[in-house]
Amino acid sequence: MRMSGPLKPLREQINDLLSLHSGERRGFLLMMLLLVLLSIWVVFEQWVIRPKQPDLGPLMDEMRSWAAERHAASVPDTSFAEPFPFDPNTISRGEWIALGFTTRQVDGIERYMSKGGRFRVKGDVAKLYSLRPGQYERLESFILLPDSLSRTPRYDRMARGSPGDRETKAERVVRPRADRPAWRKVEVNAADSAELVALPGIGPSFARGILRYRDMLGGFVSLDQLGEVYVLKDKPDALDRVRELLVVDSLSVRRIAINTCTVEELAEHPYARWKLAKPLIAYRQQHGPFREVADIRGCHLIDEDAFRKLAPYLSVE
Repeated sequence: MRMSGPLKPLREQINDLLSLHSGERRGFLLMMLLLVLLSIWVVFEQWVIRPKQPDLGPLMDEMRSWAAERHAASVPDTSFAEPFPFDPNTISRGEWIALGFTTRQVDGIERYMSKGGRFRVKGDVAKLYSLRPGQYERLESFILLPDSLSRTPRYDRMARGSPGDRETKAERVVRPRADRPAWRKVEVNAADSAELVALPGIGPSFARGILRYRDMLGGFVSLDQLGEVYVLKDKPDALDRVRELLVVDSLSVRRIAINTCTVEELAEHPYARWKLAKPLIAYRQQHGPFREVADIRGCHLIDEDAFRKLAPYLSVE
């Protein structure tokens, strides 16, 4: 193979490779300087300056507080829970909590009841999987349910006799369910909290609600008004049971003197409030004192329903 020319010595080849004009040399030196500074900065950051450790104290305190709240929600607080007689089929959510049950336990009980579950004997309460150790023993004597269901005579005879001695279908006698024990009815307008709580199915929550609404009304004139009590709303079974235990004396109702009362006094009544109190007093000021309670019908806002409710609590004396 023919060569184009003699090869240059190695030294000349290196000189040709590194030969740079002044501008290229300045650029090369600047690049090298930047690389050196960058290397120094990386070493300084990695080995000299120690990163500042974040303060995790507030975060840990918040996590501990959250964990304590979760634990408290899962453990019943019995320090304030004073047991009282109760029927687990009728008491309210607030009464379960007053007995020392947690919100989670009450949620489980309400799910059980919503699916048609019922407590027939005291032992059914002990079957709740969410009960804590000792919780049932503390409440057992206060549960208003029988210890067990009595066996009917039919099953007693079948258990004792031989197959040939068992009664036929025509011979079976259906016995009626034993009547509930008779309770002395309580006059609701004169009763105190202790008298109401002593009745089956009326716990402290129901008693407080009934007495609070009675004081706001000035007394009940009909047992139908119990359906307006906040804690008894949407509880038809509990309401029917409570009505069976109470009577009403409407003569003890506290009445408002419609010809002398102020707007503020009349507005305090649940059936009047400001919506009816202002126009009634304005009507009285314009037309003079009412001669009889029925005259309040002259006020255009008093319809038949408002008159039926409010009239028993007014007087013209």
